[in-house]
Amino acid sequence: MTKTLLSALAALLLSTAAFAQTAPTPVHAAPTQTASSQTAPTTSTHTPKARTATPRTTAPLPTAPVNVNTATAAQLMTLPGVSNKIAAEIIKDRPYKNAAELVKKVKGIGKNNVKPMTPYLAF
Repeated sequence: MTKTLLSALAALLLSTAAFAQTAPTPVHAAPTQTASSQTAPTTSTHTPKARTATPRTTAPLPTAPVNVNTATAAQLMTLPGVSNKIAAEIIKDRPYKNAAELVKKVKGIGKNNVKPMTPYLAF
């Protein structure tokens, strides 16, 4: 009787393993493991840090053009895409003749970043 029971269990395990290999695993479900493929869980020493977005308070857009050569950091931060760090870089590398020079001199401002602020810039 034990032989019959063991052979029935073996047949059941084999058919389950064959089904698990052919059936697609749903995205939301954990993968199935058969008795022959079970392994001890691995421990990772690396724990990923949770990314938290730091909200940036955006000032209202300027109503008049901002002269990048004379503006304060607070005035520069009203430009779209300008943070306090970029405002400090703008002030540090003054004077500028045009937007292309602003892109060239200021780390953190590229061709794509300068496009939204161009209508508000004065030199």
